[in-house]
Amino acid sequence: MALSGTRVVLRSLMARRFQTVTTTITVAIAVGLLLTILSMRDATRQTLERGAGNMHLVVSAEPSSLVSVLNSVFHAGAPSRAMTWLQVQQLQRDPRVAYALPIQQGDSFEDYPVTAVEPDFFEQFSPDAEYDPERDGEDGRWGVSSGRLIEGRFEAVLGARVAQETGLGVGDELLLTCGLAGGGFVHGGFSYKVVGVLELRDTPHDRVVFADLASGWVIHAQDKRDRQVGGKADRVTEDDLSAADRLVTGVYVRGVVREGRQASAAVAELASDLRRNPSLTVASPASEIDALFRFVSRVDRLLIAMAFVVLVSGAVSIMLALYSAGQMRRREIATFRVLGASRGRIVLWVLAEAVILGAAGAVVGVVMSVLGGWAVSVGLKAQLGLVVEPAVSPAAFGVVGIAAVVLAALAGVAPAVLAYRTAVAAHLRPLG
Repeated sequence: MALSGTRVVLRSLMARRFQTVTTTITVAIAVGLLLTILSMRDATRQTLERGAGNMHLVVSAEPSSLVSVLNSVFHAGAPSRAMTWLQVQQLQRDPRVAYALPIQQGDSFEDYPVTAVEPDFFEQFSPDAEYDPERDGEDGRWGVSSGRLIEGRFEAVLGARVAQETGLGVGDELLLTCGLAGGGFVHGGFSYKVVGVLELRDTPHDRVVFADLASGWVIHAQDKRDRQVGGKADRVTEDDLSAADRLVTGVYVRGVVREGRQASAAVAELASDLRRNPSLTVASPASEIDALFRFVSRVDRLLIAMAFVVLVSGAVSIMLALYSAGQMRRREIATFRVLGASRGRIVLWVLAEAVILGAAGAVVGVVMSVLGGWAVSVGLKAQLGLVVEPAVSPAAFGVVGIAAVVLAALAGVAPAVLAYRTAVAAHLRPLG
């Protein structure tokens, strides 16, 4: 009898294909929306926290601290203002500073952002937030999957994803483009040699080309002199660089802290002193990320509430579909009763239909969330340059899936009661 009951339930759903499909899609949209929101929120925060690494502050000339962090740390856009080399040297001489690492951004290679750094960038800064140069030594710093790190002029190392997606490797040469996303001109005449490929760290730095800083100054100085003479000027060397040529777009700063600690009062004092300079923007990546997600969490709550409303509307759709079908199937139900099906079995059949609709919607919703997460991650990469790998914990999948099935089962109660109350004699009279 159990097998025949299964056939009855499946035949009933197949007989109402349109209602079954539309109801399943309604539930799937709600489940997919919920899971996409959860996966992108958690994955984006983890990506941002990893990218900030072991620095304490980002110092730049950007108009806002959030823009400074997004551009300098996460390579989300081209910086609009520059700092002088004198300002960098003042930071490096401050006794409260453990390191002050200058960077220059604004160039690209095949749509990948380029960050120009000095060789000791890789010795001091680490994508690992817990890394302390004085305590950990070599552990926790950048690793190379092939080749070596930058040591001389016109050398470059590739982030892991740049190497994977372009097919470039050690020994290849590349020309940089002024501006991001291929919007500028190629810096001709100066090619960089790839000397290494970084290990995959699952941070925004994986999609970056790191180049030598002094070489970047030479290239931009050459372009400037070419424009001044309206043609090809004499070849610029590092000795020809003026103070106006030695510009950077940001500085990664780590304050002096005690061993085993990640922050200190001295870091807060340093940040406060630097903020007195109106030409500088001082940002704490950790604080900016927290502030960003405090704002985003409000939108999250609204979207999650909307998704639950859609999920409830899906449950209501299940109830209406089964209730409407029950009204039209009273004669069929009465026939089953005459053939020996008990009231309880009829109720179980109706509830089984509701549960199947909820479970099917949950399964399709999981697929939708995977596709939705992929689409959002592609959009974030294209618009902000952030590489986010959406992922949802099994617990979240379980909770959302169970919630969909439970709501569907509850939605089946009213149609089940209708079926339970169906009077056999009243609905088996001759139709004539």
